[in-house]
Amino acid sequence: MRFRIGEFYRYAKPADAKPSHVDGLPNFHFIMRTEGMPQIQMERGIAAPARTRAPDGDRVAAFFLSSSYNKRGSFENPWHDEIEPDRGYARYYGDNRTPGADPSRAPGNSSLLAQFELHASPDPEMRQKAAPLLIFRSSKKGYKEFCGLGILTGVQRVTQYAQRNGGFFTNYLFEIALLTLTEEDEGVAAIWLKDRRDRNLPAILANAAAPSAWLSWIRYGKPVIERLRRRVVRYQIAPKSDQLPGSNTNERKALETIYNYYDGRKSRFEALASMVCESTVRGSGGNYQRGWLTRGTSDGGLDFVGRLDVGDGFARTKLVVLGQAKCERIDAPTGGNHLARTVARLRRGWLGAYVTTSFFSPSVQKEVYEDQYPLILINGRQLAEEATRMQLTGGYASLENFLDFVDQGYEEQVSSRDPEEILWD
Repeated sequence: MRFRIGEFYRYAKPADAKPSHVDGLPNFHFIMRTEGMPQIQMERGIAAPARTRAPDGDRVAAFFLSSSYNKRGSFENPWHDEIEPDRGYARYYGDNRTPGADPSRAPGNSSLLAQFELHASPDPEMRQKAAPLLIFRSSKKGYKEFCGLGILTGVQRVTQYAQRNGGFFTNYLFEIALLTLTEEDEGVAAIWLKDRRDRNLPAILANAAAPSAWLSWIRYGKPVIERLRRRVVRYQIAPKSDQLPGSNTNERKALETIYNYYDGRKSRFEALASMVCESTVRGSGGNYQRGWLTRGTSDGGLDFVGRLDVGDGFARTKLVVLGQAKCERIDAPTGGNHLARTVARLRRGWLGAYVTTSFFSPSVQKEVYEDQYPLILINGRQLAEEATRMQLTGGYASLENFLDFVDQGYEEQVSSRDPEEILWD
């Protein structure tokens, strides 16, 4: 029995560990049942069994982190966990929800912060006791998709906003590396997780059934994480359904609001596109500096200018980012000729960004990958999600209010400066 990446598991209530399958899917409770021990509960986003009192000291058997996509972008859940199994990383927000509260005292945050000391330790004996992180996500209650095995690589304190909870509050953002499971056919054996709950086994024996990547990390630590990170080699061709929000969803309503807001004055969409590009790059850890908007005539495929800084101090280099913004019909693919115009303006070492309210066709995506165009592609779904997140974290009552704020600053952002001048700022 095991958890395999990309497969769904039934987490039914009330819990029943007897049947191997429920509703045609493997039963989570059956897989994790352990004689004489309480069942694993995943009622909260951050869940773990009671500590195991082993001969060589206490340990946590494993953490089960769950992210619900059906609540993303709501007032109660404005933050967006990022889980990318094929790219080997996850960014997971902690469980503090209370304005004014100490985020380190929230139960899940407290437990993961303690784990970070083990995961970041240079001592192999400390890493031997570290708890594996099993990442799940769901779009429907009671159905869990397994996304991978992770280790903590970083922790940040962040400010978030939830109107229903009373406004701004401080939380933690956990950076997680998802490990390759190629030698295990993309699966994690349940026996390993059960052995880690066995109080008679010291940590070294409890990890005997661990995946090879986990054992390599225990032995060598941080220097081998990038080599062990999961990466799927293939064209990352996203279908239309992945690039546009589903009908009757909050994201779809947001995308339609954006399109209608700029209908008849689409050149002013550039201001929002520039902000969304900045937010997207910064959200993935990049140091992006927003520049200016170009004038509406004869821009030659150029709508906004930005800068990506790589490195720090003397080791820093600056890259020009040329952006194209297209407020176009939601259900019609963006034209490849528009991307070609953006690419044609790039000089050596420059990057392009293309922000659209629609989506990119498979042929356009394939051309970008095959020709290795240095382009940041932001589709309608990403646009709606980022705009909604900025609206909620900024405390605006509605998306229209946020768009009004963005539009008010349009004129002062327009400039006739040459793109390379942003390198001098």
